[in-house]
Amino acid sequence: MTTEDRLRSRVLRRELHSPRSGLAIPLALLAIVALAWLGTEGVLAALGRPALLLTPKAMGTGIRGLPGVQPGTLIAAGTVLALIGLVLVVTAIAPGRRGRHIIGAGDSAVVVDDAVIASALVRTAATTAGVSPDRAVAHVGRRSATVRVTPVSGVPVDREAVQRDVQAAAEGFGLTPAVRTRVAIDKNGKVGG
Repeated sequence: MTTEDRLRSRVLRRELHSPRSGLAIPLALLAIVALAWLGTEGVLAALGRPALLLTPKAMGTGIRGLPGVQPGTLIAAGTVLALIGLVLVVTAIAPGRRGRHIIGAGDSAVVVDDAVIASALVRTAATTAGVSPDRAVAHVGRRSATVRVTPVSGVPVDREAVQRDVQAAAEGFGLTPAVRTRVAIDKNGKVGG
């Protein structure tokens, strides 16, 4: 793999995966505030001044210094903290994903937002079904796309034809990762064209 290929792969990965800054920044701010508070309490204790909330000695005694707290409350608090920790670990390990796909391969590739792909699939489905584009809605996920068509009342829509054309359109884009399509026709149509 050449340097250019590695660079291209890296750029495409960055465009498809979201950074964790949305979660990391608030957590870092929370850690900064907590450490600033601990530092302030330590300095106040060293100067012999009253504590803001807890003295370092009271913090050191920890749970043993909380005689009025029921064990059930401590278990519940521990469970909540464990669940928060589990969510943070899973978030840190699991890859974040932006709503985008790659179109094209080889030397050139374009990163396209899923809303653009959904719009193209809606246009295809509406044309095949013989309805206006505002009567179709699409949702594009990482590996699947669902198109829902609302027909005109009394006018049947050939679901198989719509499915075939939508799948052909999705395959024609050359999406990476590939998208499997599903078409749903509403049973109740709406009056008008």
